[in-house]
Order: sequence, then C-alpha cells, then structure tokens
Amino acid sequence: MKIKPFKLERYYTLHEHTAKYSLCNSDCEAMTIADLLSLEKGAKEAFDNTWLGYTHTQGSPELRNDISTIYSKIKPDYLTVCTGAQEPIFLFSHAVLDSEDEVIVQTPCYQSLQSVPESIGCKVLNWNVHYEGNTPCFDIGALKKLISNKTKVIYLNAPHNPTGFLFTKDEQKAIIELARINNIIIFCDEVYRELEHKSSFAIPAFADAYENGVSVGVMSKAYGLPGLRIGWLAARNQEIIEKIAILKEYTTICNAGPSEFLAGVALRNRHTILDKNLKIIQNNLPLYDAFFAKYADLFSWYKPNAGPIAFVKMHFDTDDMIFAEQALKEKGILILPGGIYDFNGYFRIGFGRRKIPEALEQFEAFVLENLVAK
Repeated sequence: MKIKPFKLERYYTLHEHTAKYSLCNSDCEAMTIADLLSLEKGAKEAFDNTWLGYTHTQGSPELRNDISTIYSKIKPDYLTVCTGAQEPIFLFSHAVLDSEDEVIVQTPCYQSLQSVPESIGCKVLNWNVHYEGNTPCFDIGALKKLISNKTKVIYLNAPHNPTGFLFTKDEQKAIIELARINNIIIFCDEVYRELEHKSSFAIPAFADAYENGVSVGVMSKAYGLPGLRIGWLAARNQEIIEKIAILKEYTTICNAGPSEFLAGVALRNRHTILDKNLKIIQNNLPLYDAFFAKYADLFSWYKPNAGPIAFVKMHFDTDDMIFAEQALKEKGILILPGGIYDFNGYFRIGFGRRKIPEALEQFEAFVLENLVAK
C-alpha cells in the first residue's frame, strides 16, 4: 500500500509536545485516571482488579452496551470498538471499497478520509466548503452533481473539522435522501458529537438516521480522553460490521482491557464530563469574540455552534504556513495553518482547554509585534 504522509499528524508529531502554548488542539481538557475513577463509586477497586488478558475483538459487551446509550437505534451488536478514530476510518475503507469505486469527501477534512480511499485506488471527489461572508456552507446541490453510478461512499464530518460547521436537521435529511436514492453508504466522523453549544443544535447520528449510515465516535475529543485510545464504529448494516471485525483481526485484534474499563466509566458519567468541557468552551469563546472584534482588520472567524474548533481567515498577505512557523519560533505558540488542509489563508484554533486564555494573551503579543506595529 502506498499512502501520502499525513500532514496534520506529522505537524503535531513535530510540534505538539514542544510548543509552550497551544491555540489549536481539537480535543477537550483531559483528566487523570484518579479524577476519572472518582466519578463512580467502586470504580477504583474494580479498576485495580481489571484482568489483563485478551479482550473481545469487537469490544467488551459491557463497553458496547455503554456506547449504545449514546444512540437511539444502535444496539451493542451494531458496534465495533477500535483504537482511536483512525483505525475505524482505515478498516471501514479497506473493508468496503474496491479500486474502481468513487467516493465523495466533505473538504477540507481529516486527511485519512481522502488518503485511505486514494491508496486503495478509488477516485476521490471533493465536496468543498464555500463561504458566504464568514459562514462556511456546503451546498447540497453541488453534492448531488458529484454523485454517479460509481459512488460507493459519502464521507462526512459533523461537527466539521476544521471549520466548526454543523449540518441542520433539514440538511442532514436531504443528504440522506440523496444517498438512499442512489444506494450510497454515508460514513460520518462524529468525534465532536455531544459538544453542541446548545441542545437545539444537535442532530441525530447518521447511524441512527440512515439504515446505511456509519458513525465513528471516540473518547479523545468531546470527552477529552485521548490517552485511552478507544474509538468505535456504529452501523445498523451488519454486513459492514462483520467485514470490519474480520479485518480488525489483521490490525489491533482487540483493545486494551484497562482502556475499555476506563472508557466505560467515562461513558456512564459522560454528562458530567461533557458539562465540564462545555463550560470550558463557554468560558473561552467570549475571549475569542473580543480578540477578533479588536483585530477585525486582520482576522475574521465563524463562531461555531458545536465542537471545540474553528477556522480563522487571515486578511493579510503572509502565507499561513509561514505565519504559523513564525508564531511557533518567536513565541512558542502552536496554531494549525490552513495549508495543512490544502486550504490556504486560514488557520485553525481550539477552545476546549483551560490554558487558552494564557495562550491567547501570548498570541496577541505576537500579533502586536508582527502585524500591528508594522
């Protein structure tokens, strides 16, 4: 298999753990094992007695039951637990696609949604974002024009990385109807689901809303527990689940028992964790509002209604990759340039972590020295 280097992950590999300040992480505030275990009576003793043998390939029945509570139509047997969200993306694509297939990808995107199908030999068509003012939009009519009799999968991301866009319920229904008429699978990366800033913004999981919908979830983003390396794939189409389970026996085989246990504790107490993370988001968003109002001649942004990330447009000529490199070199500030997504003139910010105020203060100092002073 020949596959392109993963630009975003390579960028984080090189800089995430050495940057002094980060303004662009897409996960929410993490916690310690002790903090997590304290959420549930008896959890510490049970964790100490967790068996360190092999676990179920599809994920423990107990964890799959906990995951199923996030959905309305997904039963435990409709789930396969994986390592993070990257593994289900990889397994699904290899289990479902053939080289002569076409796929449509909502872009810009998390690169594996494009690169894995490309590595299989599929033709990848981009359903590109367009902006109306500062608002990102995805035109359903444009999506319809991309569909052919070879279209096998539509890859989506909701809430969307990096723009923060989230479909309305009507838009979701329209996409599903297009897929149903053409017998197309919808694969939706939903790792930021349950981080809607108001409950009225929430839409159903695509695995609940569509009989051929496939939803990916993970403990890393909305729940802020990337160290567990637990994700999952949900689908009512049992043929898809079976193909993925068979292929998983060639990758990770099964998941770490301690991680599955801790993920279960988190999911049973997820509303407590989500409330904490949403409070952090709600505290950080006004800081960004004030910053971008103050420097409106330099930047503009779409304030999302879900998730912990947004895309910022630059109103000056400096290349975004150079701008990010300069911020890192001079102030130790990590921002994610749009060039990582092949979408220049923007950079991604995050607002799900507690140290955003400190990082934003340093970023303002950088802006004053390099843009305003000039």
